[in-house]
Amino acid sequence: MSAQCSGDVATPPVLRAHPGLVVCDECDAVHARVPLAPGDVARCRRCGALLGRGHVVTASGQLAFALAALVFLFIGNLSPLVSLDLNGIRLTVTMPHAIALTWRIGQPLVAVLATATALVFPAAMILLRLHVLGFLVAGRVPPKFRLAMRALRWFTYWSMVEVFMLSALVSMVRSAGIASLVPGTGLFGYAALTLLLTSITASGLHAMWKRADDLGAE
Repeated sequence: MSAQCSGDVATPPVLRAHPGLVVCDECDAVHARVPLAPGDVARCRRCGALLGRGHVVTASGQLAFALAALVFLFIGNLSPLVSLDLNGIRLTVTMPHAIALTWRIGQPLVAVLATATALVFPAAMILLRLHVLGFLVAGRVPPKFRLAMRALRWFTYWSMVEVFMLSALVSMVRSAGIASLVPGTGLFGYAALTLLLTSITASGLHAMWKRADDLGAE
């Protein structure tokens, strides 16, 4: 079957933003946006997934959390994670040193995964939040806002600092009978980073989308 066009060329449909609606990340169900008081939790009626939380932390507060997370990320990577004492041989291990040692002993995949989940992805998530929130707090829509928000959502899923912390604690417990281990500043930095990233992630992304829509984002 052939189709002929006569006259005007058909134009594709234009998708319009609807700030009053929220789409579930898990099942794509559409819900009407409602204001949430501090402590309230909104869940999808179809699958029960979390849609949003009511927070007392404003956009300025989230920006401060992101700045603090960046500082602790630097502390976690530049300061010693642990100090080991094995039969008089003392070794101080930093995050880059641990990754390099993992690569040298023939575990390149583990080294790459550790670098991505404990360093690259958290850093990308923090920097994207600083970029977006910095403009929103200043009352402006960030450049490439939609692209930045999609990237932020992806990096948030793959940022696994809490998994690294759990692995580090398990390794320390298992090594306690072999060598003397002393937690370093870097490990406490990652512990603080874990708490901050948990608070940042709990705030979600819907409030940032809504604020950008109020500022006239297209």
